[in-house]
Amino acid sequence: MKKNLTSQDIALLAGVSQSTVSRVIRNHPSIKTKTREHVLQVIREHGYMPNAAARQMKTNRSGTIAVVVANLTNPLYPSLLHLLVNQLASHGLKTTIWETSTELDDATASAIAESDVDGVIFATAVASSRLQHQIIAHRKPVVFLNRNLSGRPYDAVISDNYNGGQIAAEYFVKGKRRHIGLLTGFSEASTILDREKGFMEKLKHATRPIRLIHPPSQFTVFTYENGYQAMQALLGLAPDVDAVFCTNDIIAIGALDGARACGKRIPEDLWVMGYDDIPMAGWEAIGLTTIRQPLPSMAALVVDRLLLRIENPELKPETVRLSNELVIRETTSKNGQ
Repeated sequence: MKKNLTSQDIALLAGVSQSTVSRVIRNHPSIKTKTREHVLQVIREHGYMPNAAARQMKTNRSGTIAVVVANLTNPLYPSLLHLLVNQLASHGLKTTIWETSTELDDATASAIAESDVDGVIFATAVASSRLQHQIIAHRKPVVFLNRNLSGRPYDAVISDNYNGGQIAAEYFVKGKRRHIGLLTGFSEASTILDREKGFMEKLKHATRPIRLIHPPSQFTVFTYENGYQAMQALLGLAPDVDAVFCTNDIIAIGALDGARACGKRIPEDLWVMGYDDIPMAGWEAIGLTTIRQPLPSMAALVVDRLLLRIENPELKPETVRLSNELVIRETTSKNGQ
């Protein structure tokens, strides 16, 4: 019977240390290209297959990270997941995905806490699930992405949603919009709340009179259909509205079609702006003006922070906040007038 080779055997055959073989297998960036190619050639020649169970027993790590998201129907999350999976893979790590409702229930929290993942990235979090997040954080290193949770301090990588809301408001004011609508849903998410707050506070301090039309939130799920209906309700309430800020792109895309169904010309009669810059926002048929979050940078930073947290559990938690930028397309005026 053919002997099952170990990483130590591969190290002897390749003339390198066992730790070097381990770093090659994990695709660690510290390994020189020439060394990596040599070790991989030896692995291929001898048909070596790393024993995941043995490696986990030795290191007490599974090489797997959990990513927790909500509402995968929102194209933002598949885009974000794609970036995270690739970023984790570049460190030799696998990804498990947990899709939850907006609130994290006890059963899911317990299942994640008791799983063999090495750490958890939360791309969804609300204040009402604070206890459930604590249950997981007691057992696993955790980092929050695109979310910030008050109370117990956690590592977080977020974009400056408050300032993004202010950027949107300032653009409308400079464009001499007078009757400005805000379309948003009822949400506990820090991202949405910060966008709303920044937008409204900037308009409040405008140097000329601005009428803000902010109808009560009628929905909790941010979908195309809800954006469509919300825009029609807004136009029924304020037919003279000349600019609308939507707190995410899916709502904005629905709002565009809702406005056109009411006979509004975009952008001649009405400006519409979204938030996030999901891929379809830039499609030629849509051309949505929006506030762009730096998702690639956010994904890279959150993975780096989680790996630091795994290696150094006693690190003081920190929040990294990145700037957002205005992306002007066809749903508003190109020259801002």
